[in-house]
Amino acid sequence: MSVEHILGAIKLRIKRGINLAIRDTYSSDPYVVVKMEEQKLKTAYIRKNINPVWNEELTLYVKDVATPITMQVFDKDIFTADDEMGDAFIDIRPYIGCHLMGLKSLPDGCVVKKIQPNRTNCLAEESICFWRNGSIVQPMILRLKNVECGEIECEIEWRNIPGCKDILGLIKLRIKRGINLAKRDTFSSDPYVVVKMEEQKLKTAFIRKNINPEWNEELTLYVKDVATPITVQVYDKDTFTADDEMGDAFIDLRPYIGCYYLMGLERLPDGCVVKKIQPNKTNCLAEESTCFWRNGCIVQNMILRLKNVECGEIECEIEWRDIPGCKGLSGLRS
Repeated sequence: MSVEHILGAIKLRIKRGINLAIRDTYSSDPYVVVKMEEQKLKTAYIRKNINPVWNEELTLYVKDVATPITMQVFDKDIFTADDEMGDAFIDIRPYIGCHLMGLKSLPDGCVVKKIQPNRTNCLAEESICFWRNGSIVQPMILRLKNVECGEIECEIEWRNIPGCKDILGLIKLRIKRGINLAKRDTFSSDPYVVVKMEEQKLKTAFIRKNINPEWNEELTLYVKDVATPITVQVYDKDTFTADDEMGDAFIDLRPYIGCYYLMGLERLPDGCVVKKIQPNKTNCLAEESTCFWRNGCIVQNMILRLKNVECGEIECEIEWRDIPGCKGLSGLRS
């Protein structure tokens, strides 16, 4: 069933890898790349672990339920190209079929459907769709192809998008790194970032014992109102107590969105500066932020100074993406 607009969103939780292939001397530094149509997301990499635990949640927007979600596992290398560690795909159609049953108010844990492994899917074992907190969830273990061994445990969950017809487009937010973050443990912190925009909430992986962490994670948010800021909150991951706060900041999209109203941008060379935004009392910029042209789009790179904390900055960038069938930014022009 092909459509010209977004049907909804799939929340994909990458839980863990099982017996992944060894690509370094004794182990691997694995991460997962997830693709669906033009969308591409990835997890953090886990050092020296062939049974890594990610527990990362990625959001994908669905325009055609016949389009599979593809997963590729790689071994992170510093000086050479990252090594391939196998791939798999998720056919969401059996799961979507559960939603066509019109189920409501089932008890938590109630089994809705069982999906068996076969030659047309990548399931390593039976996968059960069940009811949880008012929604249907499908956990699964995928057997990786094109590799000697390895499996990925994950789960999918459907999310309707409120007011889908009112969506203007998407913002791709890349959380690059933290700079001189606050110490919340004895000598360091285990930081991660939570990003919110209206009802959306996404987060990065946590990095162990590092106040200058590098995430390089890309999060995708849909935008209904360019006046709504993106909030960024940093936390220290704790095991036995509540996670400690490490400051917060916000991103005002409006100066960036204003770049799209300029004429003749399609003829610009890559790297050409479109606009410079200065730090002031109404934003969280730590220094001048530059909007520039890259691969047919405007990108804004920025360093945010965290508030409500003794120190710390977050480097990130934003990039706009139109969605076929949605309003787009042209609808805002007066």
